[in-house]
Amino acid sequence: MKKKMNKSIMKLGLCFIMLFALSGCLGGREINDLEIVIGMGVDKDGSTGDVLLTAQVVKEGEISRSGSSSGDGESKAFWNVNGKGKSIFDAVRQITHKTGNRLFVSHNQAVIFGKDIAMEGLQKYIDFFLRTHEMRPTTLILIAEEQASDIMDAKPETEKLPAINIAKLVKTYGFTSYFYKVNMKDFASCMMSETTASLAPLINVSQDKDCKDVYVSGMAVFKNGKMVGKLKQDEVRGVLWVLGKVKSGVIIIPSPNEQGDVVLEITKAKSKVTPEIRDSKIIMHIKIKEESSLSEKNTTENLATISGLEKMQKVTAEVIRQEILAAFNKSGEIDTDVFGFGEMLHKKYNKEWKILKENWDEIYPTIELRIDIETKIIKTDLLKKPATPSEEGK
Repeated sequence: MKKKMNKSIMKLGLCFIMLFALSGCLGGREINDLEIVIGMGVDKDGSTGDVLLTAQVVKEGEISRSGSSSGDGESKAFWNVNGKGKSIFDAVRQITHKTGNRLFVSHNQAVIFGKDIAMEGLQKYIDFFLRTHEMRPTTLILIAEEQASDIMDAKPETEKLPAINIAKLVKTYGFTSYFYKVNMKDFASCMMSETTASLAPLINVSQDKDCKDVYVSGMAVFKNGKMVGKLKQDEVRGVLWVLGKVKSGVIIIPSPNEQGDVVLEITKAKSKVTPEIRDSKIIMHIKIKEESSLSEKNTTENLATISGLEKMQKVTAEVIRQEILAAFNKSGEIDTDVFGFGEMLHKKYNKEWKILKENWDEIYPTIELRIDIETKIIKTDLLKKPATPSEEGK
């Protein structure tokens, strides 16, 4: 009797478990009741000072069509809808008065902040994006050179959805290593650091007749959540050399006889940074190993020789050194530790760091960099000798 009762209780419990397990639609929302957002822009309204939010919403009826955005009657596959509010969440809810449905942000690719917002400080504006359960922490963060809404309006020629195009653009950073992608989680984590500056890609719009193109012009530098400056492309790569994050890229150097230029493709790079405190002086020992291939040249000189390769490797090392120094000098001018040297010192010299961190802004520019660069050209691709006319018969 007791066994039968136990079995009955187990069966009843199983029924309850299945009831809740199979009711996955409880609390869910139908696709027809959602406005799928793939990109968001945050600006400050010039007249009221309120948050001006631009949400790029997918137009389901147009996304499957082959037409592009133009003035010849063809419809766009997206809708940039604006909302104003005292906060991000307030602006999001105000947008529902225009869409008729709530915004669904799980597929959001990027959040772009306008320059005014960035200079005021992002700390109070990114809270919503980190807190809302639908937003992915891997959502990309970018800074507009001017207005974020202008970036959202730039319709690419090869992509129906501007936000998707922007995400693809940022994810191709490895081809040049002139910038790198930053997501919400990484940005917030860096922003909470005592010394390390936060960086985010700077994006701008170029106008060519009726066509608008977006491009990354460098990286915005943040201190205490506020944008305090920016790094140019070669300065950004200088940071990446030190951090060991250079994926690929192009280095152009003069040929050994200086009759033309040589184009090298970076194929491999790694670094090691060792902090040292000696006689109250902070020294950063930076060891970099780089490999490249000869991809192009515009000189008739035969470069596939031992002496030619050695000369080019020496010049390549100097180019890398100058990019690192350019990044360090710029960061010193704006008193921001873009390399994370402070965190490195903290790990190795915990006791000394407790004193150093109090005046880190003044100490940082006085750091001595000892840079050791080893470069190697590992191949010349398909050609060993230049494709030049033979001297015979002349």
